[in-house]
Amino acid sequence: MKKYLAIALAAVLLISLIPTTVMAGPEGTPDANRIFKMNIIGVPKGKSASLDGDNGARIFVNLGKTSESVASAIWLEEGDDFEILDANGTDEDGATFMMPPPGYDAYNVADPPEGGVWSDYSIYIRSLGKPGGWATITTCADLLESGLAEYLSGDLVRVMNREGLFGGLASVEQVGQEITQRPKGKSLFTNVTAALTSIVFEVVVDMDGDLTTTDDQITEYVRVPIFDDMLSNEYWEYDNHGLKLLQVWIYDNSTDITLSDEPFLPDE
Repeated sequence: MKKYLAIALAAVLLISLIPTTVMAGPEGTPDANRIFKMNIIGVPKGKSASLDGDNGARIFVNLGKTSESVASAIWLEEGDDFEILDANGTDEDGATFMMPPPGYDAYNVADPPEGGVWSDYSIYIRSLGKPGGWATITTCADLLESGLAEYLSGDLVRVMNREGLFGGLASVEQVGQEITQRPKGKSLFTNVTAALTSIVFEVVVDMDGDLTTTDDQITEYVRVPIFDDMLSNEYWEYDNHGLKLLQVWIYDNSTDITLSDEPFLPDE
């Protein structure tokens, strides 16, 4: 008996000496804990059954064609965790996805806080299925314009963002075809945290307070995170050009949101 016990103890000791490693995720994702995953599935016919409180890790949206898109709304609800509350994005009410606030504050894109602006979690996507289809995903919301004032260099003249297809204003930043189009061969994950957790507002600002002339008017960009006090009725406008399957994986690592600001900075 002592012999067998000694062998068992030696085996346990040997296993404890084997170095442990963090398993790398799929290419494009971090070596961090994945905390949520879901599929956004394009379907040619709308779902008639109620999918409220559905436990499946998927949301159904209208499919559309590469030559003729169709849009669906995925409404965002603030909560303590990630959860699909309504999986049917094909009806008039749209789908509903609960998610926590991203954990950062609004800021002027031209003057970000020193050290970056870091999210509490990160969102990665990749397209699967038959090559060719793609979608455009734009974060939209109602805006309380007065909330922008503290982030501007002068007086607010007007907000230039287009109207969202389901109300509110659409971000000038979006997840576009260059990211979502299913390529031939291997499909890789892309970090889209900034675009899916905030709205970038394009704002005309008057620098001298004289709103009757345009000589001293400039364009500024303000990034506002979802669930900020100046926003309401947030949603993802999912404009589908025949993309049948989009994977959405969420990790507990942080992303520096300011890395997505460069396209909005004025030319030198």
